[in-house]
Amino acid sequence: MLQFILGRASSGKTYTVTQKIAECINNGESPVLLVPEQFSFESEKNILDTVGDSAAGRVSVISFTRLCDEIERVAGGVCGESITDADRIILMGRAIKQCQNGLVRFKKYAASRSFATLMIDTIGEFKMNFISADDLRQAADEIDDQPLKLKLLDTALVYENYDAVIAEKFIDNTDRLTKLYYALDQYRYFEGKTVFIDSFKGFSGQQYKIIERILSQAKNVTVTLTDNVEDGRDFG
Repeated sequence: MLQFILGRASSGKTYTVTQKIAECINNGESPVLLVPEQFSFESEKNILDTVGDSAAGRVSVISFTRLCDEIERVAGGVCGESITDADRIILMGRAIKQCQNGLVRFKKYAASRSFATLMIDTIGEFKMNFISADDLRQAADEIDDQPLKLKLLDTALVYENYDAVIAEKFIDNTDRLTKLYYALDQYRYFEGKTVFIDSFKGFSGQQYKIIERILSQAKNVTVTLTDNVEDGRDFG
């Protein structure tokens, strides 16, 4: 079951979640609280103050990053060297060079460092929003604007080659949530649990996909959303 807690900022949404977590513990459950990384410590303290030391240990306070760490630790399947921003530029340059003969719209920029940087940012945005190279090709097939079509096809080609270069022996942190999404299909971390999602201002495409996994596995999911009822917005 999915429930929402709506309210203005500082209206008590987090307090309500903490009280509901306490109720879960009293009912013998071990709930999960998903919060932004920067709120992890504060959330743990709130729960500790509310339910006490022994009961607090039954609550899993996680962020998306912590969830990645946990699933990678227990499910395995992650190996390789993490890359820095400088590494990304080098590897992107290598990927563009490998596919430059197949580029049409962007071929003249293939040797440009600024183009490599632009591709890193662009592909990073696509990854964050769970958009694959195949999605770009499909979009290109469905539009009539020829210049845009060629840009999408060129970007898809660079995207694909970049992923291939990365996969040789590296790990790009922008891929972690996408890998987590697929890992959760087999390792059902949220199976039968009561999950609370609190303190987020919004979600990326990757995060929405993880929430999709949570909804498919959890017994109950409660999400807090900041909303001023005086705005008259309809969430239905």
